[in-house]
Amino acid sequence: MSNNSRNCGFRACESIGLIISIVFGVLVAALFASGLIPFITTAVWILFGLAVLFLVFLVSGVYFAALSVAPALQKCICKNALCLLAGTIGTIISAIVALSIELVFTLIAVIVIIGFLAFFFALMILGLIALIRCIVDKLCCGE
Repeated sequence: MSNNSRNCGFRACESIGLIISIVFGVLVAALFASGLIPFITTAVWILFGLAVLFLVFLVSGVYFAALSVAPALQKCICKNALCLLAGTIGTIISAIVALSIELVFTLIAVIVIIGFLAFFFALMILGLIALIRCIVDKLCCGE
């Protein structure tokens, strides 16, 4: 089997990535609703910071891909950037909404917001994993 028949493998916005993100979001929302996540405000601040950092890295990656510094980066950014961008922007917006309200686990709206935050964070992480895996495949396998 030749290397040309291989693709970049797992992409975060396809069915398995979305299912994993949904399950993660529901699990975190259920744990929050049960009162098992005591320092949720600190976690939201950390997720907000990570999302901003990912956005900076993504913009840098798109810039370097546009300069055609690395063809592997260019191809993998084209395949994975939109999903990573959706997860990153969704995480930032969800974190801003979560930080602008009081996070009480008895309110259904707050539980839903935390679920969305967890969903977008999982999507962001899966998008990063897909991007890194694609780059490594392109560099090591010479696709």
